[in-house]
Amino acid sequence: MDYKALAANVENREGFGTQEWVYRVLRAGIVNGALPGGMQLKQDEISAALNVSHIPVREALRQLEAQQLVTIHANRGATVTELSREILINFMQVRAAISTAMLAIAVPHMADEDFAALEAILAEQRKTSDTMPTESLNIRFHELLTAKANNPIADMMMELIQANINRYLRTGFYSDAADREHSIVEHERILEACKAGDVDLAVKLLQSHIMDAAALIPETVQ
Repeated sequence: MDYKALAANVENREGFGTQEWVYRVLRAGIVNGALPGGMQLKQDEISAALNVSHIPVREALRQLEAQQLVTIHANRGATVTELSREILINFMQVRAAISTAMLAIAVPHMADEDFAALEAILAEQRKTSDTMPTESLNIRFHELLTAKANNPIADMMMELIQANINRYLRTGFYSDAADREHSIVEHERILEACKAGDVDLAVKLLQSHIMDAAALIPETVQ
């Protein structure tokens, strides 16, 4: 694995401590699929490639383990976590519960500028078919949709969930034209309910939208 290439695609190292920078490099590799589930992460190899000592690598791996992105085995080192279909569906269920609760709080506080920002994302979604921009826009839409809930703990939990599920949804949900179009249409319906101030409808649509995506977890995931 070319860890140097991974590092080149991460934010400038300046401004981060060594452990935080190593963590960001490895995490980005896992989330974008460059480091697939089941892959062994060798501390010696990572340390040499990134020109850092073993200590920040070890601490970065522990941080990734806390997010369920890495599994550390006694006497066998670390591997990228492979998630079962059951666990991924559990993640989606939790995501739906948190997202709908946040949306119910957010809708009464949403203003014209919020709706305009969401509409701008939808316009960008219709312009691109590339997988990674599509994924980023989808994440951004959902972040803005519930931003007025002002719940940093929920935001943190959602970020962890996204990191785990997106690497499994990417090849289906984000790359299939019909699924992309279906998702955008659902986004538009959710936004219209929010603009109308219909909290119950917005929550119902968001719940359905998220669990529809759960059905797109590849059948190859056991």
